[in-house]
Amino acid sequence: MREELIVPKCHYPWPTVNSPIANAFDDEEKDWYDSDYTFISEEGIKRCKPQFLSRVATYMNPTCDSIERMRPCARLMIYITLFDDFFGLTPRNELKIMADRVYEIMMGDEPSPGEIGILRQMAQARKEWIVNGMPRFWIERVSKNFYEFIMYGMAEEIPFKQAEKRTYPLLPHYLSFRKYSIGMWPYGDLIDPCVNFALPVHIYNHPVVQRCRELLSLIIVIQNDFASLKKELEIEAECLNIIFILSHQYNLSYQDACTEAMKLHDAYANELDELHRSLPDFGPFQKEAYNHIYHIKLQISGCANWYYNSGTNRYEPKGFIVPKYGREGDEIFIPHSIFVKK
Repeated sequence: MREELIVPKCHYPWPTVNSPIANAFDDEEKDWYDSDYTFISEEGIKRCKPQFLSRVATYMNPTCDSIERMRPCARLMIYITLFDDFFGLTPRNELKIMADRVYEIMMGDEPSPGEIGILRQMAQARKEWIVNGMPRFWIERVSKNFYEFIMYGMAEEIPFKQAEKRTYPLLPHYLSFRKYSIGMWPYGDLIDPCVNFALPVHIYNHPVVQRCRELLSLIIVIQNDFASLKKELEIEAECLNIIFILSHQYNLSYQDACTEAMKLHDAYANELDELHRSLPDFGPFQKEAYNHIYHIKLQISGCANWYYNSGTNRYEPKGFIVPKYGREGDEIFIPHSIFVKK
């Protein structure tokens, strides 16, 4: 008889803030799917619509009450997620071609009529950010971070996803590429348009700010691995989850691996909280730097709020689209009784 697994729930030493426009793009995103995501199968689009991916943007940036400033952020939340879903099994050389083209589009090139529709969403988001006053250096920042999401993150996962038998990375190796593939470097960039202030380059590049951004990624990696564990436990070849890696590397039960993962998660959250309370002197930009790190924290608690309270079905059976080079019919059945949240 299968032993019950208690999947822990993430909590943070700072508040969760609710967005005043949390569900504002529910109808618009359906139109985006129908117009620009036609490279996904009809069944795949049906799977996407109940995921409420646009709500990730509003839940993670909950102080923004501007539909205009939030709209391109909602676009990015959808196109980065579905880019990962669709191209997650794509060979590295083909992925590099896509990464180069994504960078060109995000920096100002226009997609041709015959190109994949997701590029039109990227171009439109870039235009909307410019209209809303985002400077060139910020456009360069989010474009570079999106490129690194693909090449330092997704591309580094491919050998494990394509291995003939399950192969586990060591934990430091996993975190080194997963902190990029989770997408939080460009997600974190969305703080700036949402608060209507682009953090200056010299403040953004400061090691303390960069560490806070890295902690955003690492915390969300673990948060996401807890959220997706329900699905991934039943996938025979799945190895890219911190629970599986801790279990394999240290010979732990899945329950003990959950405990160890949560310890690491909480240590990262406490480090972020302490860094926020002891920022260095940023001169005339002290208030803006403090506010930026505050919003990093809100992104983390907001993402957890989306997992637990948005109504998304993303982590249910048949929640994901079938990726390019993937196979239809790989859906799994998960006995609900083995997953009980504390």
